[in-house]
Amino acid sequence: MSKKWWWHPAIVYLLLLFVVVLISWIGSIMEISRVDSNGELALRSVLGVPGIRWTIRTAASCLGNAPIGNALMLCIAIGAGRGSGLFRALSRIRSLSPKEATAFYISMAVLAIYILVIVLGVFAGSHLLLGITGTLASSPLYEGFMFLLMLAVCLPSLVYGLSTETFRTAGDCADAFCTILPQFAHFLVTMLVAAQLLQTLEYTHIDALLGLTQNSMRVISFLIYWLPLPIILMWSQKSGKEV
Repeated sequence: MSKKWWWHPAIVYLLLLFVVVLISWIGSIMEISRVDSNGELALRSVLGVPGIRWTIRTAASCLGNAPIGNALMLCIAIGAGRGSGLFRALSRIRSLSPKEATAFYISMAVLAIYILVIVLGVFAGSHLLLGITGTLASSPLYEGFMFLLMLAVCLPSLVYGLSTETFRTAGDCADAFCTILPQFAHFLVTMLVAAQLLQTLEYTHIDALLGLTQNSMRVISFLIYWLPLPIILMWSQKSGKEV
């Protein structure tokens, strides 16, 4: 790892985790607590016997709380867009060759058709992509948004790659879709530490003692999980240029 990358998001989260553990230990000694509608809520230490037992027992399973599947699908979509050349075409739309321009417009037509299908799935007929109550709550559109987004990138990328002959074989397609997976490994490690950090906040009751609501924690969790991705992608792109 380069010296320029000592502040890897996983390291930052690990340091924050140590701070949370330290706060929980000091706070438990000071017997910090608050009374709410559910009774008295005391700060719990991770360094006590129950806390150590909890940490060991949940260290691996906490990763299940992280949106790993969504992250993998997003990385596949980014890899498809990069590997096919579609993202590059978007950045230089006015300087495309006739062949590239034709491929680009065909891929955009495919994307438009795909979006139309999604719109029809929401508003027409049986409202296929809505929930049983006819709303977005617990709907396929809401819960499967990342999968639908992946298809929205992969389909036109596949069409563009085939039209420009960037993709000549099925292996070329698979290679393109996997181009970003080495960076995903960095993201996966970061998510593991992030999941432990968030779960420790909940175990120690620090979130509740700070007055953070469930909605607030959802926003915080989203930011903690997803903010490292653009940082890791930018770092990997910069490192690739320096090689």
